[in-house]
Amino acid sequence: MRQDSRGQMVEKLLNDYNLCLLNTGEPTYRHHSHHSFSVPDVSICDPSLALEFDWLTHNDLCGSDHFPVILKTSLRDDEPAAEHWKFDRADWMSFRTLCVSRLSDELALSEDPVAQFTDTLIEIANQTIPKSHISKNKLPKVPWFNDVCKQAIKERKKAQRKLFRNPTAENVLAFKQLKAKARHIIKTQKKTYRQSFCSSLTSKT
Repeated sequence: MRQDSRGQMVEKLLNDYNLCLLNTGEPTYRHHSHHSFSVPDVSICDPSLALEFDWLTHNDLCGSDHFPVILKTSLRDDEPAAEHWKFDRADWMSFRTLCVSRLSDELALSEDPVAQFTDTLIEIANQTIPKSHISKNKLPKVPWFNDVCKQAIKERKKAQRKLFRNPTAENVLAFKQLKAKARHIIKTQKKTYRQSFCSSLTSKT
């Protein structure tokens, strides 16, 4: 393997600060002109964490010339699962009644009126508005990502596999066209959704 000055700098950094390199040697970059692969992207961590992670690259360039790097770990996250209010199922009548009875002028006489008001309002909301829990392992849905986007990405992936198997000028051109097409479609879908969402907002939203 060829070693250059920048590689020697990384090696010296690892040795000087007792760090670990997680890379397995899999390429992280594809040169679009030479169709060659290299590893300019490195993942570094403390030795105490080195055995807790599995390092791998995504099998799709995802429209870039760098393969996304994926780090998998068995470490547990003790943070509670995310929650969000389900306003469409709220008991607004009870909410209004409790607000009238509990959010009185007496709150202004407390030591910290703002904190007291906030705590009381949250208590009322917890009693009258249900919540839903979002699993940490479940990725949130992207509202603009539809079947048109899926098809464009599918075609781009197919062209990429064909190019990697046989890097001819024809396959290079086909991949570039489908890559640009997918990028344009995704950008258009984002813009269309954003415009549609903003136009639906009113003073009562």
